[in-house]
Amino acid sequence: MISEIIYSFIIGDSFGLSILNNDNNDLKLKKNEELNIEKGYFSFFTTNLLATIDSINTNNIVDGKDILNKLTLSLILGKYTNENSVIKPDLETVNILEHYRKKYNVMPSNSLNSNPISRIIPIVVYNYYKLDTMDSLLKVVSITTNNDNVLLGCYIYYKYLLNIINGYDKYKSLKISIPTYFNSKVKKEFSYILKGKIFYKDIVFDDNIVNVLKIVFYVILNSENMSDVLLMCSNLSGNTNIYCSLIFVIASRLYGFNNIIYMKKDIKNKKEINKYINDFKKVFK
Repeated sequence: MISEIIYSFIIGDSFGLSILNNDNNDLKLKKNEELNIEKGYFSFFTTNLLATIDSINTNNIVDGKDILNKLTLSLILGKYTNENSVIKPDLETVNILEHYRKKYNVMPSNSLNSNPISRIIPIVVYNYYKLDTMDSLLKVVSITTNNDNVLLGCYIYYKYLLNIINGYDKYKSLKISIPTYFNSKVKKEFSYILKGKIFYKDIVFDDNIVNVLKIVFYVILNSENMSDVLLMCSNLSGNTNIYCSLIFVIASRLYGFNNIIYMKKDIKNKKEINKYINDFKKVFK
């Protein structure tokens, strides 16, 4: 299961980048006109994931400061990337990591950027085999953000994926109790998502955590198989690698990893990825 979850995320990231690379939307091309992404490449979204895994492998615990150290090192040396070829993160994340590298203190953002959610996938696995606590979730999210909307969005995705892994169907998995830590205003932002009332006309294609989860759950709730997922994902706009990575993890649990395993052969740096995954498995033995 561990290998399937990690590779589903990476395959989704790569699949989403291929959509970005080949998109004919004029608006998107203006933003990404210099992108020339080779097949099988993954983004800094996957780098986030691999750095988190490697930190847990090294320490046997969830250590937010160590994850931040590894992400900063990656920005400099290209570790956890496509054969040391870095696809840099958004400017906001670059600034956070650069500040940490120079000052060695954390400068989290208050934006709604969904980047921290990529670090949640290893925490789902960690808490599935260890102990389901919010403490480890806070550690990996708060290293780059202090926004409660982002934290709650990460929590919702985290609990939903845990529910799916535990055998609940995709509708029952949305029955998530929100911790009292979050105030009513923050909870309201996600109320329609938790009710499964997501309409295509209401979706905005950006990296705002609320909009990202609307896209993820819209695709999951309106698909019946992996063919549906692939078709719907192919027609998405915006930050497609973010959407597809999160969607593929859930979809592979619902519809079977074997339906996307053929895409694994093109993923860059598989030797290193396999080592991180195998070491990650040992943590739980």
